[in-house]
Amino acid sequence: MVPQKRGVETGMTLQEGEFALVEYTLKVKETGEIIETTDRDEAKKANIYDEKERYGPRLIIVGEKRVIPGIEEAIRQLNEGEEKEVVIPPEKGFGKRDQQKIKIIPKTQFIKNGIVPEPGKIVEINGKLATIRAITGGRVIVDFNHPLSGKTLWARVKLVKILKTPPEKLQHLLLRRLPSQIGVDDVKVEYDAKEKYARIVFNEKSLLVPEMQTIRRIVVGEIAKYMRPEVDKIDFIDHVEYGSKKGEKEEASTQQA
Repeated sequence: MVPQKRGVETGMTLQEGEFALVEYTLKVKETGEIIETTDRDEAKKANIYDEKERYGPRLIIVGEKRVIPGIEEAIRQLNEGEEKEVVIPPEKGFGKRDQQKIKIIPKTQFIKNGIVPEPGKIVEINGKLATIRAITGGRVIVDFNHPLSGKTLWARVKLVKILKTPPEKLQHLLLRRLPSQIGVDDVKVEYDAKEKYARIVFNEKSLLVPEMQTIRRIVVGEIAKYMRPEVDKIDFIDHVEYGSKKGEKEEASTQQA
């Protein structure tokens, strides 16, 4: 069967709540500086590589707003396997600059909190991040605008795959929350469509993730939000297979949601 065409030319774009694997590289148009990328090699070339980051196609749930509007708009316009370059204006990127977000704060307020104000330093004030722009006498000028606000951006976006089945959706929901050393071979998903039941099996690597229970709770909430009524029941299983004796196995059921 020939895959059904989607995209703006067909009038069939990705809809709210659909799951897609996407590759993209985002730059400041004026300077060519790479801000974010799903490509490991691109990240290394730009000196923004993070060994904790999971590179490769990234899960995007349409409408979830985990990417800037300009990238999500591009994703909605693509067919599976298609790639395009887009120019993103500030209002569809990190917003326009707002002069009202530039404040003057007494230098003594920083000193009291043990902060030495310096131009360019990013500080947290009342739970919000701000950049120190200048220091004049006893006053500090701080900017609560996003550092990339007012910038026109450029992006290359590829819709690698549209996820359609519950097992692949569940697997990628988990992988995006897990450390990058946990791969697709470390998380197995079994699914019974009739019972709307999913059995998610982790190997021994999951035991090395301190925040595993928190991750599971978050994913349970995401399943309830994005995958009902496909999934009514879930079991999380930790499966450990010892290598000392052939065939020796231990399996423990850890949680049901």
